[in-house]
Amino acid sequence: MSIEMLVGEAVEGLRVAGQIDTSRLPSRERQFTFGLELARCHDLRREDAAVLVHLLDLEEIAPEDLARSALARSMILDLQKRVRPTFRRRVTDLTQRLQLV
Repeated sequence: MSIEMLVGEAVEGLRVAGQIDTSRLPSRERQFTFGLELARCHDLRREDAAVLVHLLDLEEIAPEDLARSALARSMILDLQKRVRPTFRRRVTDLTQRLQLV
């Protein structure tokens, strides 16, 4: 999935991700990396609701890693600019919790 994401093949990355059982990943760090890359694949497709869901999941797994990740911060700030009103409050809350505002 990582390679597909890096070359901008979000659809293929999401297809591959759907075949991976993350409960078998040995560490929180690997779960975090997988979730971040999954969020990025959705971000490439502008699937804002899915991006938000994965970012919120990452916040539960490792909030400190989420706050320090340049990719995550970039996605969150971009999401804040374009998100629909339905999700705006949740994105704003996330940016405040991570002190990105």
